[in-house]
Amino acid sequence: MADALSDRLQECRTKMFAKFDRLRKHGSTEDIPFWDVIVLTATDEAQADSYQKQLEIKQKAKEIPTARYHVFSDPPGPKIGNGGATMYALSKLEDIYGASLDEYKVLLIHAGGFSKRLPIVSVIGKIFAALPFGDPVYTMLETKLATYIDFPSKMKPGVFLTCADDIELLDPAGELDFTKGGFTALGHPSSLEIGTTHGVFVLDHPLISNEETPCQFAECARFLHKPSIATMKEQKAEIGDGMVLTDSAFFFDRATTKLLLEFYTQNNPILCEIDAYGDFLQALGPKSTHEYTGNNANVISETNTLSETRLKLYEHLKGTRLNVIACHISKFYHIGTVPEYLHHFTDDLDFERELGCGRKTVSAVAIPSGTSNIIHSVVKEKVELGNNTVIEFSEVESECHVGSQCLLSCVSLLVKCKKELYYYDYF
Repeated sequence: MADALSDRLQECRTKMFAKFDRLRKHGSTEDIPFWDVIVLTATDEAQADSYQKQLEIKQKAKEIPTARYHVFSDPPGPKIGNGGATMYALSKLEDIYGASLDEYKVLLIHAGGFSKRLPIVSVIGKIFAALPFGDPVYTMLETKLATYIDFPSKMKPGVFLTCADDIELLDPAGELDFTKGGFTALGHPSSLEIGTTHGVFVLDHPLISNEETPCQFAECARFLHKPSIATMKEQKAEIGDGMVLTDSAFFFDRATTKLLLEFYTQNNPILCEIDAYGDFLQALGPKSTHEYTGNNANVISETNTLSETRLKLYEHLKGTRLNVIACHISKFYHIGTVPEYLHHFTDDLDFERELGCGRKTVSAVAIPSGTSNIIHSVVKEKVELGNNTVIEFSEVESECHVGSQCLLSCVSLLVKCKKELYYYDYF
């Protein structure tokens, strides 16, 4: 069953990437419509400047399709979270495009932060992290654009929101529908245990699974944020066999965009961290309640205005529709930490098969790579290379020794340099 799912996702990914390659070479066509606007968020002006330069390089090299690209850094002051950053980005777009947004399909990628758990991309940003496939090498940005290639054709004007450090693979056949009002989210079948660390959708009516419909559209009663197993059972979140639908990315239409902008205008400046998932989605659906606004168990940074602001946001969004697309043929990969990076690139055969990963990507390697992965690097002869190591954008000279479970990035190891690194030590 697992191999069949992997094979199906590999087949879908191959088709998506072929469309993406056509699009970036020849531009948008009627059969492959693309995003009107693509936005990256950044933590500060310095990071935004770095992102802008990388986007310009990629556009010039035709590594990404033609579109209106923007980078917006968070406003100075307290951290506002990805929810606050969403509303701020929407306000910036409104200033630039105004009523034209009534016709635009916007992709909003949250890419701020300093990647403390994956330091090799703390400068370039997780959205530009290199992946072990493609020539030129794909980054998370190209992968996002390629895996979402079918979305604009299924969507009315609005905003699709996602994060920079995850990959959603899915079969888009069936009811992939982003034309309804309110919010429409992707939902992935997951175990109850996984549900405790993610957002979980509670359906308005039981889902009748159909093998011929990889994507099924459903209305939601409410959204639970990192709930306990007992809460999921009590709220009847299970869709069968101990499984629930967990979150990844979501769409909201133009009318909902205006609703968020109205809240932002009334409450600007935001002085606390608002979560686009926990604070937007928990307010939605006919069975949502305001209790979560005073529960700070899953809050990263608590401030004096947090509970008050969350309650205001709940009252503002209350009654807004929440839909979910149950993606029965799908997988969700998170690549935001060093252990995840090493595992997926060296030890996860499903990830390798589904995304078409290589072991030597755009590299000159004079030795067998074994279980390790080498990206855009030069590795000379007589190098001793341990297991499950990743080398990227580096040069390793002859007679050097690199241990197991290492992560080398942007370094040159000279002759007879011996680097005995173990279990996600890294430069």
